[in-house]
Amino acid sequence: MPKIAIINDIHCNYLMLKKTLNYLKDKNIDKYIICGDSITDGYENNLVIDTIKKLNPIIINGNRELSIINYNGRDWQNSLQYASMLYTYDTLSKENKEYLKTLSTYKIVTIAGFKFCISHGSPYHVRDLIKGTDTKTFAKLIKDFNCDIYLFAHTHKPFYKEFKGKTFINVGSFLPATKKPVATFGHLLIDGKKINYELIEINYTAEEIKNYYIGSPLYQKCPEWCNLLIWEYINGIDYCNDFIKYLNKHYKIIDNNTWKIGFPKYMAEKQLDIF
Repeated sequence: MPKIAIINDIHCNYLMLKKTLNYLKDKNIDKYIICGDSITDGYENNLVIDTIKKLNPIIINGNRELSIINYNGRDWQNSLQYASMLYTYDTLSKENKEYLKTLSTYKIVTIAGFKFCISHGSPYHVRDLIKGTDTKTFAKLIKDFNCDIYLFAHTHKPFYKEFKGKTFINVGSFLPATKKPVATFGHLLIDGKKINYELIEINYTAEEIKNYYIGSPLYQKCPEWCNLLIWEYINGIDYCNDFIKYLNKHYKIIDNNTWKIGFPKYMAEKQLDIF
C-alpha cells in the first residue's frame, strides 16, 4: 500500500517545508510528488532545493522555475517589482539551476498500477488555472492522456474531484489563498484498486512568519514584497497579486516610483500594518 505525499507551491518557505517533513517523518512515505513553484518568494532557495533532492521525488517545474532558468539577465535589473525574482536568480547556485533545467513541466508516471498525470497549471500550459469545477477540461484531459489521477497546482486553492471514474486533485499550497491561514499538502494511500486521499493542514503563527521574513536577506532587498507575503500567510489572502492589480488600476505604468508611492496607499486601504 504505497503512501504518497503531494506537495505544491512551496515558494521557498523552508519554515513550512520543515514543518511538513517533520509531520511526515513517522508516516513511512514511499514517494514524494512535488508539483512545481518550489522556489522564489523566500530567501533559502538552495536549502529548499537541496532538501527536495534528498527526498528523491517525482518533481516538475512550475512557472517560477521556468522564469528563473529562462531569465535573460537584463529585465529584472533595478526593478522593485521583480526584486524577489532577481534575488532568487542571483542566489540560486549554478548546480541547482542546472538541476531545474532537467525537469519538465508535466509528467506521466505509474505508481502501483495507477497512472498519474502530474502538472503545475495543466499539461497544456504551466500557468493554467484549473478549478475543481472545470469538468470540460477534465473531460479533455481524460481523452488526451487517459490517466487515473490528475494532479494540479498553481492556484494555491485545494480541491478533490471525482469525474467519469477519474480523480482530480489540487493539494493547495504552503502560501495560502483561501482566506484560511494554513499551509496544505496531500497524503494519498493506494490500497489495492482504491485510493484514500487526505488534505493535511499545517498550522503556524503570525509571529513565526514575521520572524522568518523580517531581517532576512530577502527583506533587505524587497521589504514591500515581504510585507505582502507576511500578510498573505497571516490572512490567507493573495495580497501580492492584488497589489499588482492595484498598481495597474491606479497608475499608467508600474515602475520604481509608482511602486514606492502605491505601496503605503495600498496597505492603508487594506488596513494592513507595515512591518
